[in-house]
Amino acid sequence: MTTSKTTQNRHHLTQSGFTLIELMIAVAIIGILASIAIVGYQAQIKKTQVMTIYQEINHFRLPYQTLVNEGAGVTEFSPNGLNIPKQTKYCQFEVTEPNVNAITADAVKCTIQNLSYIQDQTLSLDRTADGSWQCRPSTGIPKSYLPPACQ
Repeated sequence: MTTSKTTQNRHHLTQSGFTLIELMIAVAIIGILASIAIVGYQAQIKKTQVMTIYQEINHFRLPYQTLVNEGAGVTEFSPNGLNIPKQTKYCQFEVTEPNVNAITADAVKCTIQNLSYIQDQTLSLDRTADGSWQCRPSTGIPKSYLPPACQ
């Protein structure tokens, strides 16, 4: 019996769990992984915001083309004339009257607002003479944020 009591006492004396160093290393690793994830998340948010702007501009294509097809009677190439709001959360829109036989630069232009990382930059749709469209970003918008159609 004495031997079993001694063995039981030894079990009580041995410590189990993690040392302070092990815990500190685990917390440091978690912190590093969290900071990497936050940077990636923020970049994804920026890409999504620029994609939203591109989608807003694309809403102008069909009404713009409809006005072009109506011909000479059209006098108001503006957001109001296209029956689209002049401003949204991220854009202040401008519309340029088409040059039917050539490229219409900035046919639809969004001046970006409320996004500090690309404030006052522009995203434009240019209309070619054959009626196709090209997306054109200003130089201050990083390519990594742009949708594939604008790169």
